[in-house]
Amino acid sequence: MVRGEQPLEFWLQDLERRRTFVKPEHTMRGFFFKGMLENLRTLGDEALVRRCQEACGQERFVDFFSYSVQLLFPILFTALPTLAERHGGAEAALQQIGRQAAIDFLESVTGKAMLKLTQGRPQPLLSIMPTAFRIAVNHGSSRLEWTGPTRGWIRMEGSFMPIPFHEGLVRQMLETARAQGIQVVTHSTGELEVVCDFSWE
Repeated sequence: MVRGEQPLEFWLQDLERRRTFVKPEHTMRGFFFKGMLENLRTLGDEALVRRCQEACGQERFVDFFSYSVQLLFPILFTALPTLAERHGGAEAALQQIGRQAAIDFLESVTGKAMLKLTQGRPQPLLSIMPTAFRIAVNHGSSRLEWTGPTRGWIRMEGSFMPIPFHEGLVRQMLETARAQGIQVVTHSTGELEVVCDFSWE
């Protein structure tokens, strides 16, 4: 079912629901958390970052060290109300976090190498997303299918990030590849399963 525009309270409840599925073995790499805090510095300010660090009890993250997914939630619960005020609502704020995550990844050493390898073209660039997913987290899976030369879908299973995050991420990847006439529709197909349909002209 495709979601409509939802208020802040809806996405806070969505995060609370996702948190109930976290198990001790669910981890994310430190670079994901570092990137998110940098995103919050860009989208918010230094004071917001400090509040998020205090909320999760972690002052710094080591890139390839594994941290519990549980740390994600106090960061988002703390940041989202502020970002919603500054970016036209919680849904728009989550999309912006997804966009910044894509930008951060593509500006990393790994991302730059992949950009060079794919020559910045939309189809091969999107094709690296399942690999990037596996690098970032130790759980779940990601699968991409093409339904045409300029359209397809990507499914993320075991994703603890809300739907608009994925929408922003995929849209930014396509914009980075200079695709035109971009369409991105993201919906939930399970408790922690997200499917993102995309196309361009």
